[in-house]
Amino acid sequence: MLSEDLFQRLTVGATFSRTLNIFTKRFDIFLLISLLVYVPLVAMSVTVFGYIGSSLHTLMDTMGLSNRYLQQSNYYSNNESVLTDDTYHINDNNDQASDLDPAAFQDFATQLFSIAGQLFVEMLLFLIFAVVAEVAMIYAVGQLYVNRDPRFSECLKKGFSKWCSLFGAIMLGNTMQVGNFILGSILSTAPSNVLITLLVFVVYVAWMVFMTYVFVSLAILSPAIVIENLGPIDGIKRAWDLAQSNRCYIFCTVFCFGLIYNLLILIINGIVVSVAGKEATFSAWGVLVSMLPAIIYLPLVCILKTIVYLNIRVQREGMNRGVLIDNLDGMITGEAMVVDAQEKTYEDKPSKFTPVSINVSKGDIV
Repeated sequence: MLSEDLFQRLTVGATFSRTLNIFTKRFDIFLLISLLVYVPLVAMSVTVFGYIGSSLHTLMDTMGLSNRYLQQSNYYSNNESVLTDDTYHINDNNDQASDLDPAAFQDFATQLFSIAGQLFVEMLLFLIFAVVAEVAMIYAVGQLYVNRDPRFSECLKKGFSKWCSLFGAIMLGNTMQVGNFILGSILSTAPSNVLITLLVFVVYVAWMVFMTYVFVSLAILSPAIVIENLGPIDGIKRAWDLAQSNRCYIFCTVFCFGLIYNLLILIINGIVVSVAGKEATFSAWGVLVSMLPAIIYLPLVCILKTIVYLNIRVQREGMNRGVLIDNLDGMITGEAMVVDAQEKTYEDKPSKFTPVSINVSKGDIV
């Protein structure tokens, strides 16, 4: 249990310190929940990176580039300081070398369709367990905040009960990603002009700033939905409202923590490439090594978001232990009310059969 007074205003440093404190108190339950996400995440990553690695060779074979690339590499490695007419001999036959190989193209298409079904199943499992695990961790943090001992089965049950609400809110929040696709299409089709290139660059920077603003405003969406038992739309409104005047605090905690994690992944990938080569990045063991920090990152970021959310409510609304207990118990009460309403509806439903009384005398019985 946590002995300190948790309902006090926190600085950025104190927020990170409390995150580590809560994680170490029940690291067993947080890591166990994190494994529910890590396994499908690694499986999906192995499938994606394995396909990318194999398809690069297949694409080169399809476009007739593999032999030409090897020939050019061997030539330049043996004749680094000598340029002759033979240097351009391969380039003179580009049209002939770039002819599509029907067999290689068929192999590439077969790989593409065979991986689609597997990737869809792995992605679906990842989305389900990612949302369930996030709800379970947020609920566990809430239990620790009110000096209760969270149980794995109870947290998991809460995760499945709030899966639909949180998943719907995440999908609504990610509709902004459509703008990335549109902007990418514009960038790819824009003519090569200095003025237009500058204009596109300014638009791109403005869009990224706007996306960062939206991300920061909705960073505490998950704990708002879980703790206050809200629906998707109400959860988005609530998260946006709580972020008012607190976006700098959210940016310096949740957003910067995500940047640090991504930087760590890049460093690990760089080490893997320097030790085992570029192809190791697409291998199963390379993906497994690069994804190892996710086991710790997933619970830490969920704990961090929950603490940021609770700290904002402490500052703005004077939240205390009693209020949080009411919110957490409201999840159970809300579920119980739904069950009671269903049972009451069933009991109040009029019977289809009308009881009929039959009087039979002894003389009528033979």
